[in-house]
Amino acid sequence: MYTMAYDISIGNYKLGMLDSVEVHKSVELLADTAVITLPGAQYNAALEIEDKLKRGDKVCIKFGYDESGIEEEFSGWLQRISTDGGDIKLHCEDDLFLFRKEIPNEVMKKVKLDDLLKKVVSGCGLSLSIECTYSWTYDKFVINNATGYDVLKKVHEECGADIYISDGKLHIHPPGEKMYDERFYDLALNVEEEDLTYRRAEDKKVKVVVKALLPDGKVKEVEVGSTGGDKIEIKCPTSDDASMKARGELEVKRRTFDGYEGSITGWLIPMCRPADSVTLHDKDYPYKDGTYFVTSVTTSFGKDGGKRKIELGFRLS
Repeated sequence: MYTMAYDISIGNYKLGMLDSVEVHKSVELLADTAVITLPGAQYNAALEIEDKLKRGDKVCIKFGYDESGIEEEFSGWLQRISTDGGDIKLHCEDDLFLFRKEIPNEVMKKVKLDDLLKKVVSGCGLSLSIECTYSWTYDKFVINNATGYDVLKKVHEECGADIYISDGKLHIHPPGEKMYDERFYDLALNVEEEDLTYRRAEDKKVKVVVKALLPDGKVKEVEVGSTGGDKIEIKCPTSDDASMKARGELEVKRRTFDGYEGSITGWLIPMCRPADSVTLHDKDYPYKDGTYFVTSVTTSFGKDGGKRKIELGFRLS
C-alpha cells in the first residue's frame, strides 16, 4: 500500500488542506491547466482564501507517494478563484498565462512567423527566446485589441503546432517532432481501465481539405488523403503548395493508422506527459502491441487516490 503525499504552494503559502487536484496537459490545447479544490467548510469562509491569494500568484503542484517520492506535476500561475457549490476552486494555468496581456495594435505585411513571435514576446514584456521549426510568411497579419495569448491561439489553430515554454524559450513545433520519454504499459499489470478500439487504416479513410486565404480574398484549396471516408477542413496560414500539402499530410497521419484509438487509465507510477511515447502490450493479442504518441494526460489526486488518464494519438511503430 502506497502512502499519498503532496506539496502545493501558491504565492507565499503552502496548502495544509486539500480535497483534490486535477492537472490537464495536452499538445492539442494551447495551455496546460490545473484545478485545486479546497474543502470550503474547513476554511470557514472563502474570503479567508481570497484575502491571501490573488490572480498571478505563482503555483507549484507536487504530489505522489512517500515510498517513491513526489514529483512536480504542474508549474504555473493562479488565474482565478471560484466558490461555486460550497467548494473553493483555484484555477491555474501554465506559463502561457504570461501572454494574457494586451499588445500594441499593428498591421503587418509579409511578416515571417519567427518575427511575429518575437513581437508578441516583447509586447508582453517577456525575455524569452524563440525556437520555431515553422518558417512561413504571413501576407498580412492584423493585431487589433488582442492579447499575446490570442495571437498564439490563432497560430496554434492554423498549424496544429505544439506550443509551450521550456528553459526560457517559446517552442513551436509540428506535433510529434519533439519527443520526450518512453513509457511502457501492460494492459494486464499497470492499467486500471481502458477505453480502446483497435482499427485498421483502411477502415479510417479521411480526406483533408486544406484552405488558405489569398491576398485578393479568394480561397485556395489543396486536398490530401482518400475518398470514401470522413471529410475534414482545416485552415493553413500560408498558401504555397508545399506548406498546404504538408499541413494536410500531418492531419492524415494523425488519423489514419493500424492501431488503437482511445485512452488508458493507470496510477501515478509511471509518470507520463503529453509528447511522451507509450508502448502498449497485451499478452492475449500480441499483434496489437504498438507505440503511440501521447496527446493528452489528465492526472487526478485526492482522497480516492491518484490516477492518470492517457489519450493516445497517432501510432509511432
